[in-house]
Amino acid sequence: MTKIEYTGITLRKKPRTNLRGLLILYEKNFLKLKKIIPSFENNINMSYLLPEGNSSSKVTLKFIKDSKYTSTLLINQSEILNSNLINTRINVAIYHDLRMAEVITFNGKYLFWMKNKYPNKNMFHKDEKFQWNKFLSEWLIFSKKEGLSDQLIKLHALL
Repeated sequence: MTKIEYTGITLRKKPRTNLRGLLILYEKNFLKLKKIIPSFENNINMSYLLPEGNSSSKVTLKFIKDSKYTSTLLINQSEILNSNLINTRINVAIYHDLRMAEVITFNGKYLFWMKNKYPNKNMFHKDEKFQWNKFLSEWLIFSKKEGLSDQLIKLHALL
């Protein structure tokens, strides 16, 4: 008779939620947003272009709600040349006192729980909330690095 530890059978542990990692991601997203929008107090709505292959898509950042401690920012990325593509819409809650930014809705889908049962009727991944915020983090890095002004600037060179 063999003991269970020698048979190569491993008991799978229940996955743990990583609340600490999610909160760190919220803090990083706040800092990345701060690099793109230096002042949240002025509620400056802005737009810029992001390169996508041979064309560009337009990004608009618009503050929807504002209070002393929180703001809601709507990020909308729309394709200029190809109207068949779906626009990306992200609502971000910005917590000024905590210095955190959290994705509230992504393309019209709302998610409350940090961890989902799988399968579910909306077909959300188990860590969908983390994935949305990770996408925002990577998208903000790309926007800061590759973002283009949507206004034409005329330059006059002296020879």
